[in-house]
Amino acid sequence: MSAIHFYLTFNPFLNNDYEPGYTQAHEFYDFLKEIIKDDKEGSAYWGKIIGKERESTVELEEFKKVLELNKEKNCSTHLYITDFQNIWVGQVKSVSDKISKDSFSLDFYKGKNVEIWFEISDFMLLEHNQEETASKLSELYIDNKFMDKVIHGLSPFTTSIRYPCFIQDLAEEQYFDEHDKQDVTHLVLKNNPSITKSNSNQVLRGLHTYVFPEEMYAKIPHAAKLEIEAAEVDILEQRNHNLHKIAFSYLKALEIVFNDLIVNHFKRSGLGEHFYVDATSAPPKLFLHPTKDFYIPLKQFNKHFSTAHLLNFLDRASNQGHMGFKKAFSEHKSFIRYVLKEASSIIKDNHLIDIRNALAHGETHKVSARDAAAVRYIILGGAGSSGLISSLYAHFYKNKFKSLAEVIEFNQKSDQSKKSSLKLVG
Repeated sequence: MSAIHFYLTFNPFLNNDYEPGYTQAHEFYDFLKEIIKDDKEGSAYWGKIIGKERESTVELEEFKKVLELNKEKNCSTHLYITDFQNIWVGQVKSVSDKISKDSFSLDFYKGKNVEIWFEISDFMLLEHNQEETASKLSELYIDNKFMDKVIHGLSPFTTSIRYPCFIQDLAEEQYFDEHDKQDVTHLVLKNNPSITKSNSNQVLRGLHTYVFPEEMYAKIPHAAKLEIEAAEVDILEQRNHNLHKIAFSYLKALEIVFNDLIVNHFKRSGLGEHFYVDATSAPPKLFLHPTKDFYIPLKQFNKHFSTAHLLNFLDRASNQGHMGFKKAFSEHKSFIRYVLKEASSIIKDNHLIDIRNALAHGETHKVSARDAAAVRYIILGGAGSSGLISSLYAHFYKNKFKSLAEVIEFNQKSDQSKKSSLKLVG
């Protein structure tokens, strides 16, 4: 069963002390960031407010039970927060009905009746406009023992549920467990152009128009989107001296995508216990069989594997006819063929693994500005060709995206019109 998380809505107009668009969620983000800068183990509390005359009806033990269940699954518990313009996600450390005077919370809560507090140790913005937020909400669903309703996808118009509610996430992204802590220790500390740049919506529109249809972009993990959007903001601002940084962002995005379509696909398919990880090696390695007693099941491991290792693993798994592997990709054979025959050749012929390693170790002198720019085109696409990322998703979701570049409704409408005319004549 998918991990269970918490979901809240809030009224952005309750906090009118700031400029338009700067809500209490933005304030909380800035507030927690400063706490984490001073103390990597720090946290702050987000509260659920009710009317002053009301009494809380929250079953606190149920929230604590969810935290325990997710901990047993070795995954974080999320608090999704939205005002329907933006959607945020926090990493929940604990829940309580009261907090001490020494606890960190926004001044916004002073004098208000708070029925439940969520201790948040990390926080980030997932989506930053109404369309993208609505798309993400549609991936949140309710089908668990803590709720008396089943709802297959939330929306800004969902009614008759009491907040905070218990939800699951169709994408099953472990935002706080999967990110590379060598980059930054917390996602709240990571540069997010959606928060810090006013032109991020312009970048997003450009990506949807020229590279990724919105339906495809919704499939891409948030961590990869962050890398892509940060790189494109740099391009838009004409920071040509950042070409190496831009190339590295795309190489990291590609790695995240490979992990999503291979490793996370195993987990989403319920097959995480059929593959094994040597977590003691650096970098970690993925295996088909538990040949060493210290290997752990993949379902207990949340870090990323390198692109080079995943390509090697895919080749081995395909050749050995591993049953779990065959089951996982029985409906995605086109994807396996594309990766093994085309994508791996593109990556090898263009030295993308070596370039990634060089840039990761600060050896920018090994990569010319021309080659750094080429890396972007190879992964993002351009000059009349599809990039690696869009091609990977097009092959993985072949039936879903195969008609994107085909006119399929024109003749249907013409035929329907002819049939209607014939009926009228008859």
